[in-house]
Amino acid sequence: MAGGEEGGPGAHTGPERALPRSKQDGAGRVHATGRRAVSALIDAVFAPAPQDRDDQPAAQDDLQSVIAGAVRDLARRTAAPRVCAWLVRDDAEPMMAAARWLTRDDPPSPDAETFAALRRLARPTDLGVGSVDPSLARLAHRAGLGCAVAVAPDGAADPGPHPVVLAIGGPEDPPGRVRPRTLALLDEVATRMRGPLTTALAITRLGRLDEAVRGLDRRAALGDLVAEIVHEVRNPLVSVKTFLQLLPSRMDDREFLDDFRALVVDEVARLERLLDSVLQHARPSAEDATRAVANVEEVFGAILRLLDHRASERRVSISGYVDPGIGEVAMPRDALRQVVLNLTLNALDASPAGGGVRLRAHAQSVVEGRFVEIRVEDDGPGIPLAERRRIFEPFYSTRESRPGGLGLAITQRLVEGSGGTIQVREAPAGGAVIAVRLRAAVRR
Repeated sequence: MAGGEEGGPGAHTGPERALPRSKQDGAGRVHATGRRAVSALIDAVFAPAPQDRDDQPAAQDDLQSVIAGAVRDLARRTAAPRVCAWLVRDDAEPMMAAARWLTRDDPPSPDAETFAALRRLARPTDLGVGSVDPSLARLAHRAGLGCAVAVAPDGAADPGPHPVVLAIGGPEDPPGRVRPRTLALLDEVATRMRGPLTTALAITRLGRLDEAVRGLDRRAALGDLVAEIVHEVRNPLVSVKTFLQLLPSRMDDREFLDDFRALVVDEVARLERLLDSVLQHARPSAEDATRAVANVEEVFGAILRLLDHRASERRVSISGYVDPGIGEVAMPRDALRQVVLNLTLNALDASPAGGGVRLRAHAQSVVEGRFVEIRVEDDGPGIPLAERRRIFEPFYSTRESRPGGLGLAITQRLVEGSGGTIQVREAPAGGAVIAVRLRAAVRR
């Protein structure tokens, strides 16, 4: 792709300056690089969509608005001083959903037995007649309610119990002498209410089901995350174990001791970063990411020293180039090191023996301001167009032989969290280019 070629949009503005390669001697100094990846590590799996917290209350508001509308309609058409509606809660207890109560006493709160009897009133019923449940008669005389009806959604079995109860009371409709006109109005309002009630209840139930599904998704993601952590912990332990097993027979081999010591320190640092990520999620850093800056050349140098031994073992060359004059970018130092480390590790994995990985940083001046484009190029097979969006999904991998991880998902979140962008391109001679564009830090 043209965007990945020298001279394209990401071209540098001056001669390239090679960063020196050296033996890995600073692996133990990178243990803090995971600290800015903390929220990204967990949020890549568990980040809730904004609507997660809003769906259920919105559905509940719709249901209560239907009930409140029915209460207002009854109060207007009957002029009764007492009109109320109860809604059954998830625990089968009554909840006052709406009321027009013009008397000095408070709306009643029926006990479980009385509410169960109310929910079985499939038709408008005078609460003072001898055939009603005694608990309803006691409620009627205590609260001054003359009649009530339980409202079922369309298609519900009849008789109930039904989820909503409407009740009316007033001097013109005392218990035992409720007017037929009042019963007819109560029946009419309840009948008209059934359709909207059906819809509102369905929305509420769908909201609960959706939340339950999200909960299951989070549990599944938690299982994937645990599996990934186990995978990431096992690999460093294998290196440490190998070193300890070989140590007794290689105590006099100075080169072996130096090389493997550096490797073991590197692997232990990886374990520290992983643990830092999980712990930091519970205790987020107060660092102001909008003010933090990182020196690109220093970060490149640290990553090259860290990965030089691993690149040599794979017989892959690794080099870095920074345009003259490039200083700092608007991103926390630990975050930039984590981004470059993740991208370089992926590039090393993708490159065949005899290939190379190149880290490049070029200055860009556009209408929007000054930027720095950091590119990590490899000589691997490249990334197909259809896969380029999905590689940033947690646990996604283009290689069937290896499970996907969180590296690129973390990288994307760190970059975008600092106001940057990240793109996948094609190298001129094949392979892949991951380009990160960050705003240049303002010199003070």
